[in-house]
Amino acid sequence: MSETSEISHSGTTALGVDDAVGFSSDEKRRVWYVAVINRNSEKLIREKLLQKGYEAYVASQLEEHRWANGRKKKVERVVITARIFIRLTEEERREVVYLPYINSFMTDKARFVNEYGTHPLAVIPDHEMQMLRFMLSNADMPVDFITTHLRAGDRIRIVRGALKGFEGEVTRLLGETYVFIRLSILGAATMRVTPQDIELI
Repeated sequence: MSETSEISHSGTTALGVDDAVGFSSDEKRRVWYVAVINRNSEKLIREKLLQKGYEAYVASQLEEHRWANGRKKKVERVVITARIFIRLTEEERREVVYLPYINSFMTDKARFVNEYGTHPLAVIPDHEMQMLRFMLSNADMPVDFITTHLRAGDRIRIVRGALKGFEGEVTRLLGETYVFIRLSILGAATMRVTPQDIELI
């Protein structure tokens, strides 16, 4: 996550001050923020946030594991570690940032600093969250996450399999074809597909 920085439990917020009087219409709108948390605590913190009534999402994928005795079990594998997505208003975010298990909120280092000398908070667009959740819920192969911003590659559409109709970017790595969902702040999710299952668009 070297491309991003975080904003910690200081008084600075997206507006720059915590004691602003009143909230604009944008502040009352719920958006997806990215909270930084301790590694290996993602699912536990998700449950804590859900119990408090917040909408929280851990980027994870169900995988079937086979034990030595032949028994099979579905296991939830966290794809993006030490991060949790929380859909909040700005007012709610100012409360959540002080929870003991929230270390900080990510900021968008690619954007200019504001008048207070800080980068604005990272916000994930709804359509990117929908694509990420769709891929992790429906992919029939493991999805990995690359923390780089990819630029090159053709636009493609998957034409067969569980993700038929899905659109993304394609590149060639070590002789394999990979499909990427580029997330503007975090990087890209990737999944291997066969050339027979895709078409150029």
